[in-house]
Amino acid sequence: MHALTLALIALAALWYAAGIRRLWRRAGPGRGIARAHAASFSAGIALLALAVLSPLHEAAERLLWVHMVQHELLMVLAAPLLVLGRPMQAFAHVVPLRLPRLFSDPLLAWSVHALAIWLWHLPRAFDAALASEAWHFAQHACFLASALVFWWTIVARPDLAAVISLFGTMVYTGALGALLAFARGPWYAGYALDDQQLAGVIMWVPAGLAYPAAALFITSRWLRRSAA
Repeated sequence: MHALTLALIALAALWYAAGIRRLWRRAGPGRGIARAHAASFSAGIALLALAVLSPLHEAAERLLWVHMVQHELLMVLAAPLLVLGRPMQAFAHVVPLRLPRLFSDPLLAWSVHALAIWLWHLPRAFDAALASEAWHFAQHACFLASALVFWWTIVARPDLAAVISLFGTMVYTGALGALLAFARGPWYAGYALDDQQLAGVIMWVPAGLAYPAAALFITSRWLRRSAA
């Protein structure tokens, strides 16, 4: 699975680079997709690689709080950075692509992402991911894919629905983090209670702050436009 993960990340990076090259060759450097967008996508790829290909991945097998950092890197940092890079526009210059309209539904995106997070944190599902490399790959794929769809709707439609989705995500991820932090016993095999509590705090506080921060950024843009 390590080789497959590496291949998929490399494919995404090369596909994006090829699309950017073709676009800029036709329209001029920085046209259509700005250099800032390309930098955002590159940062997302780097964080994705850090989460699943670096020694962090091995440490996550021993420590749940590191495992939680790994998951938050995927969902809270890498995913929005990749989306901000306008990947579909770049990919389309190599292979024409069109996302189904259902991917633009904020409620559906929010629901799918919430379902992925809650289901994979159930003890039986989480333990299955720890026991099987294939299930572990599936867990990470579900986290990343659902996060990409979620952030896609936020970036595509930075409106009231996006703000509600962001605060709603903060609420349920915070609730799950609090449950982990205040649990009286470990939920998952092979992890100590204090390790689990630290993992819960990471999900609850620092990771949870990303959602209201994004909501406040969207709101500030509204206010600036209204004042203009």
